[in-house]
Amino acid sequence: MLQLILGAACISFSAVFVKLAHVSALSAAFYRMGVGGLGLFAALALTGRLGAVRGRLLWRALPCAVFFAADLWTWHVSINIVGPGMGTLLGNFQVFMLALVSVTLYKQKTGPVFWISMALAVIGLYAMVGVGFAQRPPDYGLGVLYGLSTAFFYGLYILSLQKAVSGLGASDPLAITAMLSLGAAALIGCGMAAMGDTFAIPDTESILALLAYGIVCQALGSLFITRGLMLVRAALAGLILLLQPVLAYVWDILFFAKPMSAAELSGAALALVGIYLGSTRRKKA
Repeated sequence: MLQLILGAACISFSAVFVKLAHVSALSAAFYRMGVGGLGLFAALALTGRLGAVRGRLLWRALPCAVFFAADLWTWHVSINIVGPGMGTLLGNFQVFMLALVSVTLYKQKTGPVFWISMALAVIGLYAMVGVGFAQRPPDYGLGVLYGLSTAFFYGLYILSLQKAVSGLGASDPLAITAMLSLGAAALIGCGMAAMGDTFAIPDTESILALLAYGIVCQALGSLFITRGLMLVRAALAGLILLLQPVLAYVWDILFFAKPMSAAELSGAALALVGIYLGSTRRKKA
């Protein structure tokens, strides 16, 4: 359980490091995956498990890299518009995307808990972004759409990752994570080049923020969560992982003085309850 808590705490700082790094959305995503991927390969080397990196795993890792690259791009754009807390919470709506895939493609049955969780999350989302929408910045709605797109792509990433690691040995999932991290970095880098984005890092604060982003959030966070999920039951794991959006909101308030209305706080609480119910329902299915 401790590893899962540490993993959620590590990843909760993602949006903070992005805000501190004075680079574009794509550039932040590129350095997260590049630095994190190199860190994971270093972990494999230090533990003598580089042999787990095999050519046949590349084809398993490739779809994961594509969806994760799209997930990170939309998420980074979202948090630059709506802020770290809101952007992180919107990304966690992926549990409903996965549940809907289970219902439509795999014909899994849904119970009343699913519909209750969906209703709570939608009501919470409206309270967060719909109340007082006219007073929001002009591009706020676009930021919310990017955040929900993040949930969509992250759900596809989870589905592809589950398929990629199925039937593999204990060392292979870490190897796939390292490979997909560098693969996503390569894809994002190509996108940056095509769009004329820059790889330049403007100052020392940005360098330190991006190094911390890749090592703490991508390498350590992924490692702790992967190991923790193997040891904790599904319901408890779903509850612990909600630390990520909760802490992201706390950091947004503490570090960036985010103003919070009663409607937004109530909506965030309802959305978190809905996400938790939806995540545990899916894992028990």
